[in-house]
Amino acid sequence: MKHINIFLSIIVFMVFSCTDTSQDNMFDESALIMLLDQDEAAGLDGFDDNGIIEMNYDIGLEYNGLLRSLGDTLGYGEGYRVRFGRQITNRERTVDFVIDGDSAIGTVNYILNGVFMAEAMDTSNMEPIDSLGFTKDFTSSMTRKVKFVRVDNSNTPEGYNWRIAAMTPLAGGSGDKISIASVEIHSLSIDGAGTPVISELLYSFSSDNMGDLFINRESLPSLTSFDPVLIKVEIENTGPEFSVDSSGVGEWVTMRYGRSSYQRGRRHLNDKGYGLDSVVNDNTHSGLMRVHGPGFNYNSRVFKAYFTSTDLATLFTEDGGYNSITWSIPYRTIRPE
Repeated sequence: MKHINIFLSIIVFMVFSCTDTSQDNMFDESALIMLLDQDEAAGLDGFDDNGIIEMNYDIGLEYNGLLRSLGDTLGYGEGYRVRFGRQITNRERTVDFVIDGDSAIGTVNYILNGVFMAEAMDTSNMEPIDSLGFTKDFTSSMTRKVKFVRVDNSNTPEGYNWRIAAMTPLAGGSGDKISIASVEIHSLSIDGAGTPVISELLYSFSSDNMGDLFINRESLPSLTSFDPVLIKVEIENTGPEFSVDSSGVGEWVTMRYGRSSYQRGRRHLNDKGYGLDSVVNDNTHSGLMRVHGPGFNYNSRVFKAYFTSTDLATLFTEDGGYNSITWSIPYRTIRPE
């Protein structure tokens, strides 16, 4: 009988220990989800175009009256231009946590459903040509890892708080025909003739370590507001490729950036050898951008950049699916002193 009582005591202890551990994990996971929801560097704000829009645009961003390069549409052939955009119709997020003592890793997965829309414009009157417009449904999956650390806090009942220590870029898309090999951001200077000159490499991101490239939350990539920078995105396209003009370029590459649907913009990066792009169709797409400000009454704020490449061979084919890849990297703009 004595042995039975000892055995029962052990079972009861194990049950209550497991219950306490389960409750602690549920509390921790709730706290970690709350941190994700509140962090301005995480999430998908600014990713959606909200429908068809000009190729280069900005909404609600501070530029301090400085000139910025804006165009209306992409070339689509003799006498035609094209406007496009995507509309996210549904998004689902799941987060899987691995909690190990004072640290945790959250794997964040998004499933996005939406519609890609394009319309051709007659350049003689800039009216849409309905017969050349189209829409295409798509589903995209995107993933990132977020690293959390636990810090002591005697002012809370639990005696500690969690905080976000680092995160990888958010990466993913639709299909497997196209991929991003690298993203680079270079500083620029202006020479005596007013021509931009490449100065130095500020930041570089490579596909070689993308899945485990943790960016410190307290030291995000930082850009000085109103300075010119050069964005370069190297892509890989398995082919066959299709071009809308004689350049042979088989994909569109853009940089979206922003904080919300009310503060966002988009820039086209070209691979046609004009501007600061040096070689035609070498799969490195380049574009000049003046860094926007953090917003009036702010000295610094966090935004999110989305580097996207979309394959044209499948895009312009009715049964060709939708092949697109995106990397999202948070950054900070700092008002110059």
